Amino acid sequence: MALKRNMTRNEMVQFINNELIPQAKTEIQTWIWPEKKTGGYFVVSRQIMCMVDFFGAVYSGYPLNERKVDKDGQIANATKAKKFITKFFQPSTTYNTDIVDKLYSMYRNGLVHLYQPKVLKFGKKGKLQWGLYRGSRNQTAVTFGSDKGNVTFHNIQHLQIIPNKLNQINFLIICIDSLYEDFEKAILAYRDKLNNTKSLQRNWRTAVNAICKPR
Repeated sequence: MALKRNMTRNEMVQFINNELIPQAKTEIQTWIWPEKKTGGYFVVSRQIMCMVDFFGAVYSGYPLNERKVDKDGQIANATKAKKFITKFFQPSTTYNTDIVDKLYSMYRNGLVHLYQPKVLKFGKKGKLQWGLYRGSRNQTAVTFGSDKGNVTFHNIQHLQIIPNKLNQINFLIICIDSLYEDFEKAILAYRDKLNNTKSLQRNWRTAVNAICKPR
């Protein structure tokens, strides 16, 4: 089932159930839990962050007043994507505004445009480095590489900022297993809200109608 103009409420829900969630399981989940035990770090993070762009667009919509001033047809944007994450990803204490800003800038913009996640400025002299690991949300010890050598941290958790005062290299880390689990739960939470909220159904149509419009 492909996106099409003027979708009904049932078609919206069926698209999420029958197209998008199976696609996510096929294209993302199998990179996390295949027979092989490594790989998938960039693939999983990039794919999830790109899908979040779509969900941000349909959640916020593409209303007439936006279409009038938007000369580039930018149906999806960072503001909408981050709004979706802070609304539907749980727990909200983990996906707070500050972390989501850093997460999107580092892992979405870097991976899509620059091959690897961005390194961000952090404080006056420090920098915020990326780090990815697989496994449980909480880990007793994980080692990350940096341009100043390997650094091992203990008792860490998904989307934690780990300060490292010795060399000013701090880490914003992702557990890709947890990111996928939180992403799938967010889709389902949005789907349920979409099914019962006419304003969200209207937002979906304005965005999807624009996506389907020939250019």
